[in-house]
Amino acid sequence: MAPSATEPAVEATQGFYSKLKTSVSTKASLEQAIREKDLVPLWNIGGPSTPVGPPGKHIPAVWKYDDTKSLLLRAADIVDPREAERRAVLMINPGPKHTPFTLHCLLAAHQLILPGERAVCHRHTPFAVRFLIEGDAGYTAISGKKMYMKPGDLIITPVWNWHDHGNEGTNNVIWLDGLNIPLFKHIPVDFTEHHLEEYGVDTHESKTASDSEAADMKFPWSKTQARLDAPGGDYSSLEYLLPSGKSVSTTIGAYAHRIAAGKASPPVQETAGNIFQVHAGRGYTEVTSPAGETTRLGWGRGDSFTVPPWHMFQNFAEEGEDAYLFGFSDRPMQVNLGFWRAKE
Repeated sequence: MAPSATEPAVEATQGFYSKLKTSVSTKASLEQAIREKDLVPLWNIGGPSTPVGPPGKHIPAVWKYDDTKSLLLRAADIVDPREAERRAVLMINPGPKHTPFTLHCLLAAHQLILPGERAVCHRHTPFAVRFLIEGDAGYTAISGKKMYMKPGDLIITPVWNWHDHGNEGTNNVIWLDGLNIPLFKHIPVDFTEHHLEEYGVDTHESKTASDSEAADMKFPWSKTQARLDAPGGDYSSLEYLLPSGKSVSTTIGAYAHRIAAGKASPPVQETAGNIFQVHAGRGYTEVTSPAGETTRLGWGRGDSFTVPPWHMFQNFAEEGEDAYLFGFSDRPMQVNLGFWRAKE
């Protein structure tokens, strides 16, 4: 016979519950007893357990290329290359100021490779996008495919693929790195392996791959810009897609945008976080938080800026020159999980 709605289970009345009936007589003592069992009373949290909108402490922010480039060049003077596997500066959101968060699930960085340098080969669980800012003889080699990069080219590094980088020219090479590393602060499945430890050599054998041979990992800017320019008008955008037609990864999506001089992109409000890299042009972005606070981010070539989730934003290009932006976000992950939402 089942206990009534007001009668605890027999097992409970004979054990801990019986003890509680004699030792706990107030709400305060009840809550103390709950905490002693590593539990928390939901009624005492203060508000619903699920918020009415996406919470978060990340704020809109911009990182000036003159700053990141200057610091990287000075690092090249001071920091021994052997001390840093990758010479990069990470963009840490000035809201929470927690490494490695540019946004809740995304990390952005600027990386420098000097002429003649070659970064050691490794592989890791995080997925990465790489967008070249400047340089003419830099390359990334991934799983045997050596791909040279020009400004605006995008190269993706799939999960757990051996890869290294180098600069065979006489000019510095600087690019934007975008990764999903913050995701692994929530899901502890992150691994890194070094080629030297596994195979006894710093690098892996690679062969120069043509653009067609590397179509699953390299997206030349010349083709991207042609697609952006073709429609004309005030604004155009595209998502970088694999030959299969899918997003570049299940967690990160990559996008390109063109804003005609003096014009603006449509306003957007979505649950995904967005990080932008300015390829060309000047302009500004107006960002409005869910609470109604508006921030204006001014930007120019080489700058990076971020828009947190569920913040409405609109990009504006200054007069005189079209603006071209590269962007990446965690939209594919949210779509795949059934979480993504945008405001019409």
